[in-house]
Amino acid sequence: MMTHAKVLVIGGGIAGVSTLYHLAKRGCENIALVERSELTAGSTWHAAGNLPHFSTSLNVMRLQQYSIALYQRLEAETGQAVGHHKTGALRLAHTQERFEEFQRVAGMADSCGLDFKLLKPEELQQYHPFLESHDIVGGLWDPDDGHIDPTSVTNAMAKGARDLGAQIYRNSPVSAITRTADGFWQVETASGTITAETIVNAAGFRANEVAAMIGHQLPIASMEHQYLVTEGLQEVADCGLELPMVRDPDVSYYLRQERNGFILGPYEPGGLPCWTDGVPPNFGQELFEPSLDRLEDIIAIAMEQIPLLAKAGVQTVINGPITYTPDGHPLIGPVAGFDNYFVCSGFNFGIVQGGGAGYFMAQWILDGHPEIDLNELDPRRFGDYANARYTVAKATEVYAHEYANGLPYEYENRPAARPAKTTPIYSRLKENGAVFGARFGWERANWFAPVGMEPRDELSYSRSNWFETVGEECRAVREKVGLLDLSAFAKFEVSGTGAVAYLDQLSTNRLPAEVGGIALTYMVSATGRILGEFTITRLAADRFYLISAAAAQVHDWDELRRRLPADGSVRLDDLTARFGTLVVAGPKAREVLRKLTATNLGNEAFPWLSAQEISVAGAPVRALRVNYVGELGWELHHPIEFQLGLYDALVEAGAEFGMRNFGTRAMDSLRLEKAYPMWGHELTCENTPLEAKLGFFVKTDERNFVGREALQQQREQGVKVQLAYLEVDAEGADAFNFEPVLAGDKVVGVVSSGGYGHCVQKSLAFAYVQADQAAVGAELSVLILGQRRAARVIKAPAFDPQNQRPRGHYDA
Repeated sequence: MMTHAKVLVIGGGIAGVSTLYHLAKRGCENIALVERSELTAGSTWHAAGNLPHFSTSLNVMRLQQYSIALYQRLEAETGQAVGHHKTGALRLAHTQERFEEFQRVAGMADSCGLDFKLLKPEELQQYHPFLESHDIVGGLWDPDDGHIDPTSVTNAMAKGARDLGAQIYRNSPVSAITRTADGFWQVETASGTITAETIVNAAGFRANEVAAMIGHQLPIASMEHQYLVTEGLQEVADCGLELPMVRDPDVSYYLRQERNGFILGPYEPGGLPCWTDGVPPNFGQELFEPSLDRLEDIIAIAMEQIPLLAKAGVQTVINGPITYTPDGHPLIGPVAGFDNYFVCSGFNFGIVQGGGAGYFMAQWILDGHPEIDLNELDPRRFGDYANARYTVAKATEVYAHEYANGLPYEYENRPAARPAKTTPIYSRLKENGAVFGARFGWERANWFAPVGMEPRDELSYSRSNWFETVGEECRAVREKVGLLDLSAFAKFEVSGTGAVAYLDQLSTNRLPAEVGGIALTYMVSATGRILGEFTITRLAADRFYLISAAAAQVHDWDELRRRLPADGSVRLDDLTARFGTLVVAGPKAREVLRKLTATNLGNEAFPWLSAQEISVAGAPVRALRVNYVGELGWELHHPIEFQLGLYDALVEAGAEFGMRNFGTRAMDSLRLEKAYPMWGHELTCENTPLEAKLGFFVKTDERNFVGREALQQQREQGVKVQLAYLEVDAEGADAFNFEPVLAGDKVVGVVSSGGYGHCVQKSLAFAYVQADQAAVGAELSVLILGQRRAARVIKAPAFDPQNQRPRGHYDA
């Protein structure tokens, strides 16, 4: 066994082996993998091996697309058979709402160059002769779907890695992991000790055993998943071709041919989590006892859909462990709080995602970030609220919703393990009709149902029950004044003698020069890609207050931590839980606050983009004259224990001015009208600030921040893609995200976010498009639910183009 490795992968399932293979393909030397038993011995060996492109996430679709393309060429590359069957696949829609999901995903497939086809009910039997199409609204056909032998494809990648010099050590369980004085990882195994510069936790359902050795916990739970294999049928043998996969998401099962029989895999409600107290030490290539009674209802409906299935006897039942995270997506990326430690685990679609996971994992390790935006797979998308109890509850819920319709806001509406985090005014907001959604564990008021209206979302791809009410909230902010709880904002303090130099080297923009000054800036990678967005307030010569997106709290803290100087001259504190944030915004905002503070709030005394420590209704407040809705207003940052009294005082003071609570959906509409980009949508590691039209915030002269050279070069050479601001001729359904943008019949871009601007009465969207299609006036179209909607690039912003309102100028 080698004693030193540049990268050591722990775990020999498909994701771990794929990571090793792709590191080797990149030319990485001195790399190894250790496996406690045999390759594929965890969940890989008993997986069904299905290979769908389908996903309601564009970037997950891209990841799966990479896997499938890799598997198709792997046998020729390595000489190792992989057992790939390209059969095509049908998805069935029993409702119009499900068919709309298919229309949306088919549009995403267009962006990926995939050839999905929407089908009418009468066309289905052309693809599957044994399928009954009654009660079916339509279908979706993917000609490149299929299945593969999980063990064979894993062994093919293992051979490819070995051929390139990588080492694989089987029967080498890890017993301890420690950190050496020089920052390396010392990994003790039954076969010897390896000192590694970087480690990857790809241990599957044992990932938390590895994590415990390092000193943390991952949000991964294991669930029982069953599928049954039938005996052979003569009708299948006589077919003359391999039948396509069938997935019925409304009933919740998949069905495919296996030899001359079938594999039927249901996802039943009330799924069973396993090993909540830890994995048995000796569990390896084993299975659980079958429990077909849990599947009876789904099996019965599947037999009605494909009557031939009823003739087949059950040959065997596979019931094995499968891992889940709280949102059903794997963990791929760095682990917060540690250097040179990555995780690639938590897959419930491990076979189709394993190839792509290893490809992008290698990019994380060698390049610092993947080439596409994988924020939704980044382990840092979860905070400490995602403890073991939360994880098991959400994983069980996700399992039962495996085929849930990917409607906007569907996931944040699910009830399990809620509420996890609330602010002190949660009950007040609820009493006022707040309809909450869960984001990064926080209960956030999305909108407020008026008296007489049930406070709940009716989920839809079209404008739904909240549409008119959100419009009223928007108009209240634009015409009078609104009150918003944004306590979930991530908040950090950076201080110390080295604070200025530290922040200057990670900021694209200049720091605020004066105490009380505010600046918006971006943190980018060495290649200029956007990693974070911060509002920075200067509190003192060597003390700064940073605000970023709520969902980015752990991500941004970790990125800031990684850049701290080793000399201890900079201190980083996470203040998120200690400070609440209430936003007062609108033409009457100053009049409301004047009733509660003695501070002069006039434009000269308290100008736009400045901050002061003031008292509001007796509460100590750090007031920032800035907001995300483009109006006169203040963010009131306060010790969380003062929030309830502060909120009540604001409500009382605002009553005479018609102040109204508003939620995050109104905020989103208002920010679209102002053309404000959003982290995780317009602002991702897939693009640079220059591509996002944020060049004003990139000051390269006489400064030497990380990424400066790359941005300077791009500024000189020009961009190839550009963020465009679109007005869309939508009818009843607005662009949301991931919709393809076309010039003629050619896909030239993708929507990053969109919605309806209630105060400008226009459907608006941001989209990254080819640079030659981004000029104001360019005529394009957006594919929304299968319909081309005319769109044009307009000058940003659609509302208050001179930006007078944030400055408090309402007469201009």
